[in-house]
Order: sequence, then structure tokens, then C-alpha cells
Amino acid sequence: MDPLQIIFLGIVQAITEWLPLSSKTMDTLAYTRIFGGSMDNVVPLLLFLHIGTLCAAAIYFRREILEVAREFLSAPLDIEKHKRGKVGFLTTAIVFTGIVGVPILVIEKFLLPSLSMNLLLSLMGAGLIVTGFLLTTHKKDRWRTTESSSWKDGILTGALQGLSTIPGVSRAGCSTTGLIWRGFDAESAFHLSFLLSIPTVFIAEMVVWGAQMVMGGTVAPMPLADGLALMLSSFVFGYITIDVLLKIAHKINVASLAFIFGIMMLIFGIIGLG
Repeated sequence: MDPLQIIFLGIVQAITEWLPLSSKTMDTLAYTRIFGGSMDNVVPLLLFLHIGTLCAAAIYFRREILEVAREFLSAPLDIEKHKRGKVGFLTTAIVFTGIVGVPILVIEKFLLPSLSMNLLLSLMGAGLIVTGFLLTTHKKDRWRTTESSSWKDGILTGALQGLSTIPGVSRAGCSTTGLIWRGFDAESAFHLSFLLSIPTVFIAEMVVWGAQMVMGGTVAPMPLADGLALMLSSFVFGYITIDVLLKIAHKINVASLAFIFGIMMLIFGIIGLG
């Protein structure tokens, strides 16, 4: 792959990973339709691109990850303690992502291989737009921040995130939707969604790698140099976009975020990019 392709795909992955657009769909469209790439290389391409943004999020939130790890390891069996805070939120969100996502994967594999959920994307977008209108007419006195997160927030956020196993449905869009509906301010919704992406994407990519090894006997048919370059590209641009989006979120209100995400999801659902 030439440098222009690598940079462009890294930018596409970096932007769509954090916004309510399916990064897998947009990466695939960019690779196959713009650069004429083969569908045979899409799976390893997506793996390398997603590992790059995963590393970007892990390094950006490194202090917070260590803090969460220390909190858990200080009393690993204290369930009551871990229900509160980010440990409870992340754990519950991952569990409910699996509860919702795994059955969808099974249905897609054996019952409805052509399952498409543009309608779901459109409905979620419309729901966010309605939420935005409600927030402008009934202003809340106080919005929640990341420090108030708990296992209860992980239930809805994880369940909605599980819907992202459906082709074309955005993980970031689903998780941020859940957090907005749970009353978090715009910056905290972005923040927790980005933080949740780290274990979610790690587990998802490990599943994909494992499936490739079992079914195909090989993991990455594309040249390793190309894969590492793609990973580096998505890492650099992913790190930059996290910082930019959090700064933007700090300056906008939840109603505006709901409108923006809702309109984007509704448009992409209607035009059929799901």
C-alpha cells in the first residue's frame, strides 16, 4: 500500500471510531471503493486499523486505566465497592455487551446472514433527536459526570453497545446514546464511551483473530509492513481525534450532542450505510 492510502485509511478509522458512524463500514468502503482494494484483505485491514485506535485510547487514558486497575486490585472480591465508580460501569457494560451481542452474532451467522439494521440506526437517531428537543425544553439542573458512573449505567450502555455487532451499527454511537439517556453531560458521555472502547475493542479483536486462526489457518494475509503502517496511522490520528473531540465536548451541551449524533445516525440509516 502506498503512503497516501495508509494515511487516508488511518484518518477514516480515527474519525469514525469515536463518532456515530460504523468504522468497519467506512473503512471497508474507503478501501474497496476509493482505492479498489480486494475484499479478501478487509478483515486484516480492519484488525490493524482497530488495534491502532485501541492503543491510542489506552495510552490517552493510561492514568485512568491504572487507577481503575488499582481500585479493583485493592479489594478484588468486594462486590459492593466495585458496583460504584468506573469498575462497576466497565464490568457491567462489557457483560451486557456480550449478553446482547453474542446472540446477534449467532443469528447473523446461522439464521440471517444478510441482517441489516438501517431501521435500527434510523430509530436510534430519531430517538436522540427527540431527546435533544426534550432537553432544550426541560433543562436539567445538574448533569452527571464520570465520577458518578456505576454498574447501573453499564446495563443500558452495554446493552446498546451490543447492538454494534450488527453490520453498520456504530459502537460509539450506541454507547454514547446510552450515556446521554443516563443523564451524563456531553464531555462525560464521550469520555466514558472512549474508555469503554478499550476493553470492548480488545475483546472483539481477539475474537476475530481467534476465528481467523480456527477457520482460515492464517491471521494476516496482508504484508506485515502494511499492517504495521496502518496501525501506526490510525494510532496517531486516533490519539489526536480523542483529544480534539473531548475538548469540543467540553464546550457543547448535551442537547447539542444529542442533535448532532441523532442527525448523523438518522441520515446514515436512511441512506443505507448500515
